Amino acid sequence: MGLRLAWRLQRWELGLLVASGVALTAMALVLPSLGEAGIGDQRMIVLFLTLAGPVLLGSVLGIGVVAGEVEQGTARIAWALSERRLRWLWFRFWPIALIGVVVALPLGAATARLMDLTSPSDIFMHQMRGPVVALHLVVALAIAVLVGSVIRRVLPGLLLAILLTTALFVGTGQALQPWLREQAVVMPAAERSSEAIVALLDHYHAEVAVDGKLVEVEPRCSTRAECIEAVASLTPAMRVVPGAAYWPILAMEAALTLGVVALCMAATAAITRRWGPR
Repeated sequence: MGLRLAWRLQRWELGLLVASGVALTAMALVLPSLGEAGIGDQRMIVLFLTLAGPVLLGSVLGIGVVAGEVEQGTARIAWALSERRLRWLWFRFWPIALIGVVVALPLGAATARLMDLTSPSDIFMHQMRGPVVALHLVVALAIAVLVGSVIRRVLPGLLLAILLTTALFVGTGQALQPWLREQAVVMPAAERSSEAIVALLDHYHAEVAVDGKLVEVEPRCSTRAECIEAVASLTPAMRVVPGAAYWPILAMEAALTLGVVALCMAATAAITRRWGPR
């Protein structure tokens, strides 16, 4: 019942979500078979759309739950046909979230495979890998539902929802930086191709200490020739966050998602209980 109603009310938006998810998943699965020379910029396009798509589509779908009903003048009818206000809200939210998760999970798995097979050390990008893609879509959906219940106009609500969701992800990324630096390890740049990384923090030159560790060294030189000679005796090194850190990041993303969704839906429920669609 809930799924059929959601599809009838937002068939175009949900159709776009399913079609784009299937298309991106198919492209992510096919690209590794083309070889590095045949991929070109197509890989980055797929990854960028995997990053931006959940925010845009989640916001478009979420803004229509309340704001779309109000603008179309069907809010009073929808309210009259529902037994309780929160029941109406719940049956409008969960089918969209379920469809979004079902579409986003295969996409996240496909883009993770794409990164691992084509360039495991240069491209990790946890925001476009595995369940994180689905978590981002659900967060965008919940924020848009809340914004729509407050503003109750589609276009301004959509723009504000996208802005808030983007700000949340950017802020979360900045807040994650201190933790990432604590997890970082130093390795020779020559080993980059042998290990997946979550993030590349620094490039520098180092020398090998007595205990075998790399110590950062600032080449001292005044001319180009002297600099080339000084650098030649040093080891190119980098400070990276290893791929194993993805799982703690996933746990933090899941906790953040559950927290934001719970807060947004609680606020939306309070607004709906007090005023309802009008």
